[in-house]
Amino acid sequence: MIFNGYTPSTLLPVLLICAALIAILYLLRVRRRAVQVSHLGLWRDVVTTSHRRWHDWLRRLISFLILMAVLGLIALALMDPRPNDDDTATRHAVIIIDASASMAASAGPDDHCASRIECALNDAHQLVDHMTPNDRAVIIEASGIVSAVSGPFQADKSALHKAISQIHPRATSTDIQKALKLAASLTHGSPKPEIILLTDGQFDDTPALHDILPDNAAFQQKTYGPPTGNVAIEAFNVRRYIANRLGFEVLFKVRNDFDVPVTLKITLSGLASDENTFDPNREHPVIAQKTITVASGSSELRLYENLTLTSSRMVASIHIEDPQNLNDPMPLDDLAYARIPDFSKPRILAVTTDNLYLEAALLLNENYQVSFLRAPPSPVDLGTFTAQHDIVILDNSSQKLHDVDTRAWSGKAIFINPDQTWSPFPTKTVHNPIVERVNTKHPVARWISLKNLNITQASVFKNIPNADLVVRAIEGPIMATHTSDTQKFLAIGFSLTQSDLIFRVALPVLIINAVDWLMNENAEPQRGFPTGTSWHIPIPTRRTHVDIVHPDLHVTAGIPVHDDTATLYGDTAGFYQIPDIHPPVEFAANLNDPRESCLSSTPTRLPDQNSVSLNDAPDTPQTSPFLALLEKLPASSQYLWVLALLIALAILAIEWLTFHRRWTV
Repeated sequence: MIFNGYTPSTLLPVLLICAALIAILYLLRVRRRAVQVSHLGLWRDVVTTSHRRWHDWLRRLISFLILMAVLGLIALALMDPRPNDDDTATRHAVIIIDASASMAASAGPDDHCASRIECALNDAHQLVDHMTPNDRAVIIEASGIVSAVSGPFQADKSALHKAISQIHPRATSTDIQKALKLAASLTHGSPKPEIILLTDGQFDDTPALHDILPDNAAFQQKTYGPPTGNVAIEAFNVRRYIANRLGFEVLFKVRNDFDVPVTLKITLSGLASDENTFDPNREHPVIAQKTITVASGSSELRLYENLTLTSSRMVASIHIEDPQNLNDPMPLDDLAYARIPDFSKPRILAVTTDNLYLEAALLLNENYQVSFLRAPPSPVDLGTFTAQHDIVILDNSSQKLHDVDTRAWSGKAIFINPDQTWSPFPTKTVHNPIVERVNTKHPVARWISLKNLNITQASVFKNIPNADLVVRAIEGPIMATHTSDTQKFLAIGFSLTQSDLIFRVALPVLIINAVDWLMNENAEPQRGFPTGTSWHIPIPTRRTHVDIVHPDLHVTAGIPVHDDTATLYGDTAGFYQIPDIHPPVEFAANLNDPRESCLSSTPTRLPDQNSVSLNDAPDTPQTSPFLALLEKLPASSQYLWVLALLIALAILAIEWLTFHRRWTV
């Protein structure tokens, strides 16, 4: 005996609590009403004589036992017990439904349905409808992940229909080899095994596929959709400009598999913050529209520059303009998504004296709100400044900031040539240091070369981890960062005016990198993930588990985080969110599988063997009396728990009748 519903160990505590409550209700005495009568003696015998005779207690006991029986039948229904070995079954069929992205393409003119997946689902429903009481079936969804969506072999047609109805095309490829292996494993040792594959044949035919099928199993494949051309978005990404974060450029690549040149209209639209996927019935602000012509069987890569940002969520769509009678059979790969990180102008306070080089590097960037404090008070209260500004720069290049209060401050700062009395790191002074290493993996050191930097004098920092190292001289680190829960800063251990950095392009780039790192900005385009693969998502905060919201708004809860990375398998294109961290993480996912988008190849067809269909009637039907009784029930009632519920309802009806006839009260 197996339980397809709740296990007995799960239901037993609930059952005991319900039984105890019912027993308490039966033990409670009904409070009698006070009624005034004209003569007390008339009712003395009635009050002193007990009206609860033995048959009254018997009726209450029977009523209590009936309720216990109803409670037990409901618990039995919730456990859904089924026999472990079904000796009455004579045929076992495995129906494999291809749910890859190509199944979303339109079907052929002879298929009498809109899409290939619709044809497959209709045929699967018909196969289940033709099952006899001795047939057992299981439904397998074959996409990037292969699983038996209907559970074990069963004859419950309603459960099989429900499992079929929940299948929809995924933005992934299909793993037919794994699906056939699962089907062969399920049918091993079963009488009359049958495997039915419903697919469009868009998979690679390998000799291993023929060896997977058992020799005694009947196999049939039904293929939908003829070879046809298709246009698809192969690549799409967006990035901001380094100097102007309010402008951005778009990388776009599209492919044409038709046998004629195709003119496409590319539309870039912005999505609202509550839209995870593109809704064609909803109006969206159009950012740009372009028209390109793609030759037959080729791809076009375009870069669109100087576009104005209107939304942090962007979607690209393509539409065939010419030839006008050419229909795109697969809309799933006509959309692509990109996430642009939010940007706000940082408020920067530069506490500096007589350093026009630093001021010029800051004023070059129009995205900064910069204010200068050229006559700083004594002492300089860093805590007050960081509370009023996003970033504070303490520039001691002229060595005039001798009195700085850096106690108990929180925020973001840049220390340039800090004095030993207020340096964030322990220091020692060296002369003419030689740069030995630049940590190019650190965001502050991107795109700059400081190997041959000339410095007159520098402070060497101590106790710097390798992850926080930016520039290291032979004597030790001279540029480093630090991040904690309350502080985030960059320390430059030398004076800008006592080095040749002020004459290099590296200075403004270094300032841009430092500000981006402090503000958690990233000049690189935010990574989009391809569907149908396992994603390694960086988590910026220290968490052990996170919840991820999918584009269809269902939530995958409790994903473990190891080494600041969460792993998720994605099969839906759109925007994903991790809302329970600060700041929330959002990223885009796109279908990027040329094999699924290429519909012009001839469908692969595996040869049929021992051809038998579920539509065929069994040779010698053997129906037990129990199955015959179940057949008398509606199509949705094929298991013991349905009988248990019917019996419970019948008992409740009898109890209601006897109560109203005053037999049990």
